Amino acid sequence: MEIIKKLNGAIETNKLNAKISTEQDAINAIITKIGTYYYEKYVETGTADEGTAEFYAAIDGHKRAIAEVKAEIERINNANTADGLVCSACGKASAADRKFCAECGGKLEAAKPADAPGGLVCSACGKPSAADRKFCAHCGNKLEIANLEKRVCGCGAEVAGGIKFCGNCGKPTA
Repeated sequence: MEIIKKLNGAIETNKLNAKISTEQDAINAIITKIGTYYYEKYVETGTADEGTAEFYAAIDGHKRAIAEVKAEIERINNANTADGLVCSACGKASAADRKFCAECGGKLEAAKPADAPGGLVCSACGKPSAADRKFCAHCGNKLEIANLEKRVCGCGAEVAGGIKFCGNCGKPTA
């Protein structure tokens, strides 16, 4: 009898702990929504409270890192294309036997360093540079990814600044 009583108590305790966990998950979801709300306000206004500025800066740093990694993925994908054909509309690499992009139907062209997604153009000399470079190989100027604030594409997807093509629809973002 004592064992059944203890077993029932353990079952009730587990049920109550599950309820606590569900309530904590709901709190965490609300906190996430609050954080998203205030971060979006920060992006809109560019101003932050003293206590939140470091968090926003950290988020911005992570977004820059994501943009750089996406650019590197595109660079690798384009480098792995033997013939160097790139879609003029969406920037996707393609095989040599194609005339039009299988992704969006755009015309394929020979890739140029400045056309590669994630590629940078030096503000001093105008020469193209790979996205993984910190300084221009032609003049030594420091390279920077321009305007890393998010934008909204015509399809409604958010696109980080410095990204030339929408990852959702493939359209140019500029």
